[in-house]
Amino acid sequence: MQRRKRNGRGNATIEFTLVGIPLVFVLISTVEMARGMWIYHTLAYAVKEGTRYTVGRGQNNPVPTTYQNVCNAIVQAGTGLLPGDLSLVFRSDLNGTVFVHSTGVFTADTCAPANHSPTDPWPPGDNQSVIDNQPGQTISITGYYPFVSAISMFWPGAGSGMTFQGLTCQGGSTLCLPAASQDVMQF
Repeated sequence: MQRRKRNGRGNATIEFTLVGIPLVFVLISTVEMARGMWIYHTLAYAVKEGTRYTVGRGQNNPVPTTYQNVCNAIVQAGTGLLPGDLSLVFRSDLNGTVFVHSTGVFTADTCAPANHSPTDPWPPGDNQSVIDNQPGQTISITGYYPFVSAISMFWPGAGSGMTFQGLTCQGGSTLCLPAASQDVMQF
Protein backbone atom coordinates (compact mmCIF):
# COMPACT_ATOMS: atom_id res chain seq x y z
CA MET A 1 0.00 0.00 0.00
CA GLN A 2 2.78 2.35 0.67
CA ARG A 3 3.92 1.97 -2.88
CA ARG A 4 0.61 3.23 -4.33
CA LYS A 5 0.77 6.44 -2.33
CA ARG A 6 4.22 7.13 -3.67
CA ASN A 7 3.12 6.85 -7.30
CA GLY A 8 0.37 9.44 -6.77
CA ARG A 9 2.65 12.18 -5.44
CA GLY A 10 2.59 15.38 -7.48
CA ASN A 11 -0.77 14.73 -9.14
CA ALA A 12 -2.41 17.64 -7.35
CA THR A 13 0.33 20.02 -8.49
CA ILE A 14 0.02 18.94 -12.11
CA GLU A 15 -3.78 19.09 -12.05
CA PHE A 16 -3.72 22.54 -10.44
CA THR A 17 -1.29 23.76 -13.12
CA LEU A 18 -3.45 22.39 -15.93
CA VAL A 19 -6.58 24.00 -14.52
CA GLY A 20 -4.94 27.13 -13.05
CA ILE A 21 -3.45 28.53 -16.27
CA PRO A 22 -6.77 28.71 -18.17
CA LEU A 23 -8.49 29.93 -15.01
CA VAL A 24 -6.05 32.86 -14.67
CA PHE A 25 -6.54 33.69 -18.36
CA VAL A 26 -10.35 33.70 -17.93
CA LEU A 27 -10.04 35.89 -14.83
CA ILE A 28 -7.80 38.44 -16.56
CA SER A 29 -10.07 38.39 -19.64
CA THR A 30 -13.10 39.13 -17.46
CA VAL A 31 -11.33 42.03 -15.76
CA GLU A 32 -10.18 43.44 -19.13
CA MET A 33 -13.68 43.16 -20.57
CA ALA A 34 -15.07 45.02 -17.56
CA ARG A 35 -12.35 47.69 -17.87
CA GLY A 36 -13.13 48.19 -21.57
CA MET A 37 -16.85 48.51 -20.82
CA TRP A 38 -16.13 50.98 -18.01
CA ILE A 39 -13.98 53.13 -20.32
CA TYR A 40 -16.63 53.10 -23.05
CA HIS A 41 -19.53 53.97 -20.74
CA THR A 42 -17.54 56.70 -18.98
CA LEU A 43 -16.63 58.17 -22.37
CA ALA A 44 -20.24 58.00 -23.59
CA TYR A 45 -21.47 59.69 -20.40
CA ALA A 46 -18.83 62.43 -20.63
CA VAL A 47 -19.62 63.19 -24.27
CA LYS A 48 -23.36 63.25 -23.52
CA GLU A 49 -22.76 65.67 -20.64
CA GLY A 50 -20.70 67.92 -22.93
CA THR A 51 -23.53 67.92 -25.44
CA ARG A 52 -26.12 68.65 -22.75
CA TYR A 53 -23.96 71.51 -21.47
CA THR A 54 -23.81 73.00 -24.96
CA VAL A 55 -27.45 72.69 -26.03
CA GLY A 56 -28.63 74.57 -22.95
CA ARG A 57 -26.44 77.57 -23.75
CA GLY A 58 -27.23 78.91 -27.21
CA GLN A 59 -27.53 82.41 -28.62
CA ASN A 60 -29.86 83.55 -25.81
CA ASN A 61 -27.28 82.79 -23.13
CA PRO A 62 -25.64 85.98 -21.79
CA VAL A 63 -22.26 84.26 -21.47
CA PRO A 64 -21.09 82.63 -24.74
CA THR A 65 -20.10 78.97 -24.58
CA THR A 66 -16.48 78.37 -25.58
CA TYR A 67 -14.49 75.32 -26.63
CA GLN A 68 -12.84 75.37 -23.19
CA ASN A 69 -16.18 75.40 -21.33
CA VAL A 70 -17.42 72.37 -23.25
CA CYS A 71 -14.10 70.53 -22.79
CA ASN A 72 -14.21 71.25 -19.05
CA ALA A 73 -17.73 69.79 -18.85
CA ILE A 74 -16.55 66.66 -20.69
CA VAL A 75 -13.41 66.25 -18.55
CA GLN A 76 -15.37 66.71 -15.30
CA ALA A 77 -17.93 64.08 -16.33
CA GLY A 78 -15.23 61.67 -17.58
CA THR A 79 -13.85 60.62 -14.22
CA GLY A 80 -10.78 58.47 -14.75
CA LEU A 81 -10.24 59.40 -18.41
CA LEU A 82 -6.95 61.14 -19.10
CA PRO A 83 -7.60 64.44 -20.91
CA GLY A 84 -4.39 64.03 -22.95
CA ASP A 85 -5.66 60.73 -24.37
CA LEU A 86 -9.24 61.89 -24.98
CA SER A 87 -9.70 63.04 -28.59
CA LEU A 88 -12.75 65.12 -29.47
CA VAL A 89 -14.52 66.26 -32.63
CA PHE A 90 -17.14 69.04 -32.43
CA ARG A 91 -19.63 69.41 -35.27
CA SER A 92 -22.44 71.88 -35.76
CA ASP A 93 -25.29 71.60 -38.22
CA LEU A 94 -26.40 74.36 -40.55
CA ASN A 95 -30.06 74.32 -41.63
CA GLY A 96 -30.54 70.68 -40.63
CA THR A 97 -28.79 69.22 -43.68
CA VAL A 98 -25.06 68.58 -43.51
CA PHE A 99 -22.44 68.98 -40.81
CA VAL A 100 -20.53 71.92 -42.20
CA HIS A 101 -18.56 73.18 -39.20
CA SER A 102 -16.28 70.38 -38.03
CA THR A 103 -13.31 71.13 -35.81
CA GLY A 104 -11.29 68.05 -36.68
CA VAL A 105 -9.70 65.94 -33.96
CA PHE A 106 -8.12 67.64 -30.94
CA THR A 107 -7.36 66.55 -27.39
CA ALA A 108 -9.33 67.58 -24.32
CA ASP A 109 -6.28 68.79 -22.39
CA THR A 110 -5.49 71.60 -24.84
CA CYS A 111 -9.03 72.01 -26.19
CA ALA A 112 -7.68 74.00 -29.11
CA PRO A 113 -8.83 72.80 -32.53
CA ALA A 114 -6.79 73.84 -35.55
CA ASN A 115 -7.06 77.58 -36.27
CA HIS A 116 -9.05 78.19 -33.08
CA SER A 117 -8.39 79.35 -29.55
CA PRO A 118 -9.90 77.57 -26.52
CA THR A 119 -11.74 80.83 -25.77
CA ASP A 120 -13.47 80.95 -29.18
CA PRO A 121 -17.27 80.51 -29.00
CA TRP A 122 -18.76 77.14 -29.87
CA PRO A 123 -21.02 76.43 -31.59
CA PRO A 124 -20.30 79.30 -33.96
CA GLY A 125 -22.92 81.99 -34.23
CA ASP A 126 -21.23 85.35 -34.48
CA ASN A 127 -23.04 86.71 -37.52
CA GLN A 128 -26.02 86.15 -39.80
CA SER A 129 -24.24 83.65 -42.09
CA VAL A 130 -23.24 81.37 -39.20
CA ILE A 131 -26.29 80.51 -37.10
CA ASP A 132 -25.29 77.25 -35.44
CA ASN A 133 -26.00 78.50 -31.93
CA GLN A 134 -29.68 79.25 -32.58
CA PRO A 135 -32.49 77.15 -31.10
CA GLY A 136 -33.35 74.16 -33.28
CA GLN A 137 -29.85 73.72 -34.72
CA THR A 138 -28.20 70.31 -34.26
CA ILE A 139 -24.78 69.89 -32.67
CA SER A 140 -22.70 66.75 -32.26
CA ILE A 141 -19.69 65.80 -30.13
CA THR A 142 -17.66 62.65 -30.76
CA GLY A 143 -15.01 61.36 -28.38
CA TYR A 144 -12.29 58.73 -28.93
CA TYR A 145 -10.32 57.06 -26.14
CA PRO A 146 -7.55 54.43 -26.52
CA PHE A 147 -7.92 50.93 -25.11
CA VAL A 148 -4.93 48.60 -24.85
CA SER A 149 -5.67 45.22 -23.34
CA ALA A 150 -3.47 43.50 -20.76
CA ILE A 151 -4.44 40.18 -22.35
CA SER A 152 -1.66 40.79 -24.85
CA MET A 153 0.95 39.74 -22.32
CA PHE A 154 -0.36 36.18 -22.78
CA TRP A 155 -0.57 36.35 -26.57
CA PRO A 156 2.66 35.26 -28.32
CA GLY A 157 4.15 37.96 -30.53
CA ALA A 158 1.63 40.65 -29.55
CA GLY A 159 4.33 42.93 -28.18
CA SER A 160 3.23 45.92 -26.13
CA GLY A 161 -0.44 45.62 -26.98
CA MET A 162 -3.03 43.99 -29.17
CA THR A 163 -4.82 45.95 -31.86
CA PHE A 164 -8.42 44.88 -32.20
CA GLN A 165 -10.61 45.59 -35.17
CA GLY A 166 -12.08 49.05 -34.88
CA LEU A 167 -11.05 52.66 -35.07
CA THR A 168 -7.38 53.36 -34.56
CA CYS A 169 -6.19 56.29 -32.48
CA GLN A 170 -4.20 59.20 -33.86
CA GLY A 171 -0.94 57.27 -33.34
CA GLY A 172 -2.42 54.37 -35.30
CA SER A 173 -1.26 51.65 -32.92
CA THR A 174 -4.18 51.03 -30.56
CA LEU A 175 -7.92 50.69 -30.66
CA CYS A 176 -9.91 53.81 -29.88
CA LEU A 177 -13.32 53.39 -28.39
CA PRO A 178 -15.71 55.91 -29.98
CA ALA A 179 -18.73 57.58 -28.37
CA ALA A 180 -20.93 60.23 -29.93
CA SER A 181 -23.79 62.41 -28.81
CA GLN A 182 -26.07 64.61 -30.86
CA ASP A 183 -28.74 67.01 -29.67
CA VAL A 184 -30.66 70.14 -30.67
CA MET A 185 -29.90 73.63 -29.32
CA GLN A 186 -32.61 74.52 -26.79
CA PHE A 187 -32.21 78.23 -26.07
